[in-house]
Order: sequence, then structure tokens, then C-alpha cells
Amino acid sequence: MQQLNKLSLKQREQLFRLLRISITHHSNAMEGTTLSFGETKELLELGHTAGHKPLGEQLVILGFAKAYDVVIREAQNPNNIMSSNFIKDIHAIMFEDALNVAPEYVSKPIGAYRQDERYIKGVNIELSLPHKIANEIENLLYKFPSNNMNLENIAEFHILFERIHPFADGNGRVGRLLMAYQTIQNNIVPPLIKNESRDEYLKAINNKHNLYKFLKNSINKSLELIN
Repeated sequence: MQQLNKLSLKQREQLFRLLRISITHHSNAMEGTTLSFGETKELLELGHTAGHKPLGEQLVILGFAKAYDVVIREAQNPNNIMSSNFIKDIHAIMFEDALNVAPEYVSKPIGAYRQDERYIKGVNIELSLPHKIANEIENLLYKFPSNNMNLENIAEFHILFERIHPFADGNGRVGRLLMAYQTIQNNIVPPLIKNESRDEYLKAINNKHNLYKFLKNSINKSLELIN
């Protein structure tokens, strides 16, 4: 039962609400943030900050949840086609509050493509050169219109997006939010990629067939939230 329309309206509402906390926690924990699941839950549901944790980190978590809300809202309209402006806006929403309050915590620019060359430590993958990013993102979006994708397409898009690596920071988090958008728009339950599966995910991201299988298992992790 990996199709959204097989769930009742009440189950879908519950799923999106629970995923808001789980995806926000796990996606940020994978990138090194230190809030526990319970601290993330209190921050999102009650507005209680974890006093001993960096404020910038907590503002990014709040920004991620805001971006998640936009993704859920926009993805439920099948006529909304993902654009490069949407991708840049998601990035900006994630980081704008942290930039205003704790700018030292944010790699700039936000909501715009990086201007420098980047490398992923320990991974033998060439990332896109800065002057090629805009064109490569447009080509990717043209090849994969967001409202006409299956899970194999979504896996391939994610790998190619991460190899373009368009932003100074937040590429993994934005990529996983885009994956949620694409799955919802194509009647697929969004995958929950847990921090404890980080190594398996990073290994799978080198091969679209492996990532497809990993995402199928991650969709089951999402469904476990409401079972």
C-alpha cells in the first residue's frame, strides 16, 4: 500500500503531520545537527527551544519545517510543475530565519546557486561547475516533469540533483524535500529516510536501482508511523 490514495483522508492528514516531525529531525540529523527527536518535536509542536543547543541550528530546523509545509501544500496540486525558482525558494525558506538571527551559522548565498567549486570529501564524484549549474538544473527539470514521475524517476532525479549540488549548503536537505514533493504529486507515500540508515542511503545514492530499492523500504518506514 504505497499509493497515497489508498489511505483515507484521516490517514493522509496523520501521515503528513507525523512526517513533519520525523523528516525534519532525520534529514537534519543526517547533516550533523544535534537536537534529539524529542527536542525537535518540542521545538516544532510547542516552540520550546533546547537551551543548550546552538540557536542557529534550531532556526534551520524551524526553517526546514516551514519548507516542508510549503512542499506538502504545493505538491497536492497536480498542475504545479516544479521549477528552478521553486527549488531556490525552498532553499531560501529553510535558511532565511537563521541568516537573519545567526548569520555565522549559514553558508551564503541562500536562495541562489553557489559561486564556487565544491567537492564531497571521500566520494569520487565530480560536482557541477558553478557556471553550469543553472543550465543543468533546467535540463533536469525538463527531463523529469514533477507531475509525471514514478519512483525510479524520482530516484534518478535525486542522484542527478545531488551531483549538480547547486547550493553552498543544504543540498541533501533540499533534495529530500524535493523527493517528498515528487512522491506526493505522483500519488506515492513520501519516504522517511532515517538518520540511522545514513550510510546505507549514501551508498545507495551512487546507483539509481539501489536507491529505488532503498526508497521503497523508506516508504514502508513512513507507513509504520500510522500503523
